Amino acid sequence: MKKNKIRRLIILAIYFVVFNVIVFVIPFRRNDVFWIAYVFSTLTLLGYVAANIVAFFNADTLKRVFMGVPIVKIAFRCLVIQLILCALLMIVSLFADIPVWVAVIPCLLILAFAVTAVIKADWAREIIEKIDVKSAEESRFMHQLRADLESLVPLASDSVLKQKVEKLSEEVRYSDPVSIPGLQDLELRMESCFTVLKQAVHTGSDDRGKLVDELASLLNERNNQCRFLRRQKQ
Repeated sequence: MKKNKIRRLIILAIYFVVFNVIVFVIPFRRNDVFWIAYVFSTLTLLGYVAANIVAFFNADTLKRVFMGVPIVKIAFRCLVIQLILCALLMIVSLFADIPVWVAVIPCLLILAFAVTAVIKADWAREIIEKIDVKSAEESRFMHQLRADLESLVPLASDSVLKQKVEKLSEEVRYSDPVSIPGLQDLELRMESCFTVLKQAVHTGSDDRGKLVDELASLLNERNNQCRFLRRQKQ
């Protein structure tokens, strides 16, 4: 990831150098319109660099990189539009006098739109990340329970017990994973029941089958309570 950041910065630096060389090699008239176009082009280029930093800052996973792509796309499109507009202003100013306000207003609007759009895109990304974190936390219990049950399957000493644990694991898989308010006490009972079941499997206790049935009953109760509580919210 660090190498990719360095590569992006090198590419952007090349763009900036090439832009300056082209602008000052071509014999444009160095009038007010030229400098206005040059300043806004430079600001937009620097803004594109800033957008890349914002988009891929701490992008240590493919998902974070993917979520940063829309920010870069917005900034790039605005950069292209701004550069085209500024190039036209410089070219037209060779043959005609352009009022300063005619050059300033469209360049300023494009830059303002770009900054606003990037901020909104970054804001939307933060909201999505917060929702993902909240969703992961709310579904942590059921995902952990299923993982724990799957880890018990190889430890089951007989085929009947193994089938019961596998069936329970599948039932957990297709249950509502979100732990909504009102299920805390029931989930604590399920957690305690699993702890006892795990210990019974390790020690070979005769209560293993009954404990699996008890946990399955608690899961069924949780599913019913979950449906009831969701209907109450509607």
